[in-house]
Amino acid sequence: MSSPDGTHYVFLRLGASKKDDIQINTIPLKAETISIATNKTIPSFDVPFSGMFTGESRTLAFNMGMASKTISVQGFITDMTIIRRFDDDDPKNFDKSVDSPLESNFDDDTALSPSLNSDGEMSVDMTKEEIAQLIHSNTDGTALQDMQNMNEIVILIPSKVDSHYQYRNADRSTDLIPWTFAARGTVDALDNEGTIVATSAFPNSNTDSGMKGFVRSFSCDLNAEEPSAISFQLEFEVAITV
Repeated sequence: MSSPDGTHYVFLRLGASKKDDIQINTIPLKAETISIATNKTIPSFDVPFSGMFTGESRTLAFNMGMASKTISVQGFITDMTIIRRFDDDDPKNFDKSVDSPLESNFDDDTALSPSLNSDGEMSVDMTKEEIAQLIHSNTDGTALQDMQNMNEIVILIPSKVDSHYQYRNADRSTDLIPWTFAARGTVDALDNEGTIVATSAFPNSNTDSGMKGFVRSFSCDLNAEEPSAISFQLEFEVAITV
């Protein structure tokens, strides 16, 4: 079973990524180890005198629906091609002969290298060092800069069972879907029995949304003993960012 680009199963998506396309404004990661942690926060206290007559003490806990969810990814970066799409694809923005697009008279997008396709998308071959620098730069950005805001991580996993507890395929084969913290079923049904509103849906396609949040940290090692790759460590926290 191949991934959307035939190679990668983990993707960092920008706030400006193209809907239903996992490759536009996305940085693929060659992940070797993925650690996913869910830490529940449940206030609790020991009940006074609870064991005085029964010989068994009691602890009272309040499950208030609080938990932190983090993803740690370790892997390596190699030279690769990424696809960028900008809201403003005026050729003047790509004119390297001037300091500002306002100073440019450039209007021939066919002279660009690399060029824009008919959808305004540009495929760029970048070195591993450039990819590492790009991720560091984006980690340092904020939600105000869509083209730097890495606000979603997609981890594709094989799945046999869909959102309604039915096999996805008649032969019970697997399809790729994004890892999710969502439960199967609609509002107040199946695993979602007791819910009032649905904030996310269990994915049924590899183009469904991954996990929204932010990159808490990114580090990489430029090692002369490994000239063909750069090792990296990334920490992503699932959250609603504002």
